[in-house]
Amino acid sequence: MITAKNFWLWFGGIWLFCGAPFLLIGLYLGAQQVTISKRLAAEGRTAEGIVLTKAITSSSSTSSRGNNTPTYKITFRFLTPGGSVTGGSEVTAEAWDSLVERELIQITYLPDAPQHYRIEGQTSGWWIPASFTVMGGIFTSVGGFILLRARSRLQIQQRLQREGIATTATVSEVRAAKMRINGVQQLAVHYQYQDERGRSYTGTETFPPQEADRWKAGDRVTIRYDRRRPNRSLWVGKA
Repeated sequence: MITAKNFWLWFGGIWLFCGAPFLLIGLYLGAQQVTISKRLAAEGRTAEGIVLTKAITSSSSTSSRGNNTPTYKITFRFLTPGGSVTGGSEVTAEAWDSLVERELIQITYLPDAPQHYRIEGQTSGWWIPASFTVMGGIFTSVGGFILLRARSRLQIQQRLQREGIATTATVSEVRAAKMRINGVQQLAVHYQYQDERGRSYTGTETFPPQEADRWKAGDRVTIRYDRRRPNRSLWVGKA
């Protein structure tokens, strides 16, 4: 069950859980592409194929002007000892202009895996693994950072529960927190307390509305604070 106390653990875990598959897929596709490129260079065989179709498609550019970026695509067919293979590639504008439908095209392919091939002027296919890797890296990094912060906070709370100095705090106000759980606005109970030297500090504890309604300004509550860093405190409950 998600609560205010474990919210960030859940939040970071979800980001990490969603990002890790994208990162792994991106790394796998990237490694596969490197391997195929090296094998094509070392083991590739050349065949003559025939251009079947040529086409230009447009996709929205990320530029602020909103221009369309043309993509040049061709399809072709070539023969291998194992039979006919039909394929397609994105190519540069120069390569697209130089090709003619129903005319010959040179193709390099892997003899044991002819579905992996390359033609002159073929554009890099790195955008797919790069997109997965970048997206997965962002989600995984954010999720990991949030999880580490949440775990550190949990360890601090556990230490304060064991070793913190108990004292009485006064509720100063109850107001909306910057958090919603399952669509429900959480409330933050703010409190003030003093350490052994009489220095004043403030703390906050987040509750669902039904629990936060139990507290109002002026109520006395028990908290525990860290002797070495008195600004760190842990809500215990009613004084």
